[in-house]
Amino acid sequence: MTKIKICGITCREDVEILNEFLPEYAGFVMFFPKSRRNISVQTAYSLLPLLDKRIKTVAVTVCPTAEQVSEIGKCGFDFIQMHGEVESSVIDNSPIPVFKAFNVSDIDKVTAYSENKNVCGYVFDAVSPGSGKTFDWDILKNIPHENKLFLLAGGLDCSNVSDAIEILNPDIVDVSSGVENRAKTGKSREKVAEFIGTVRKSY
Repeated sequence: MTKIKICGITCREDVEILNEFLPEYAGFVMFFPKSRRNISVQTAYSLLPLLDKRIKTVAVTVCPTAEQVSEIGKCGFDFIQMHGEVESSVIDNSPIPVFKAFNVSDIDKVTAYSENKNVCGYVFDAVSPGSGKTFDWDILKNIPHENKLFLLAGGLDCSNVSDAIEILNPDIVDVSSGVENRAKTGKSREKVAEFIGTVRKSY
């Protein structure tokens, strides 16, 4: 059964939508001001208690420092997602399980984490994470991930997620821009409902 991660949660209204439709995971961008979805530690503290306890929380980061990872752990997140180059000590000492993210350009580095017990999953994304662009999924067909969760991101939406599930059978599909409202200021209730409905019809 493919599970669902709605990423880029920024406000109370987004949380209310997730509480209505109950995806398995919610992602919050942290310590990455280049992203318009970035939230502060204070915002994380205010939003996480509002989220239904059945939804697991993921702090999404880029090249996080040990101090940032520690702060995320204090916020009460269930997982941390790490994009970019990350010092091995940061991963090894993370207080919460790690989703290590890869894109088309560094996908060959996956095997370096196969024995790391703190890394519980791999996120496969497009060259520019958060861009809403897809990539050639065929390159993932032979990626070994026997003991890790397989998360597929990058340009997923209602029009292609069924194909993604059929081709790759990921453990989790990860969507952000594909369920945003027209103004790109938050999530669309209708798009979230349609995306989750499409995924759950696939099994």
